[in-house]
Amino acid sequence: MNGHMVVTVGFTRTVRARGLRPGDVFAFPQAPKTPLTVTGVEKTVLSPELTLLAVTIPGRDAPVHLLASTPVHSLRMLRTIPMTCLLCGKHVEIELDLPKDGEPLSLVCDDHMYGTESSAEAEAGTTTESDTENTADTDPNTPREAN
Repeated sequence: MNGHMVVTVGFTRTVRARGLRPGDVFAFPQAPKTPLTVTGVEKTVLSPELTLLAVTIPGRDAPVHLLASTPVHSLRMLRTIPMTCLLCGKHVEIELDLPKDGEPLSLVCDDHMYGTESSAEAEAGTTTESDTENTADTDPNTPREAN
């Protein structure tokens, strides 16, 4: 996540087969210890109410056919999610594994994270020679040379 801070909540919602994408890993609720990896998904819309999916799974000669509304247990769902920094409004894309990392609620970008290079530069600012000279003239704690 490159120094970002993301607040997430547990990924508890039911996933329907229509949400599966290549690379996802899921299991059927009836067989939770049998992970299946999706390598392809083809949709066939029969009506506005009925969509069938042909889900390609390695090791099977034919795709598994499911109703798009079939509930599945997600084990891995990598998603790139656009977010906006709460502090500065900067748009950032983050990648999360939803079942593992949770669903994102909010984000603070790395510009505001303590100890990161960009936040240190932003907080410290860049000082030039003239800045240090001016500071020496006005800072009461800076020793002065006697004339």
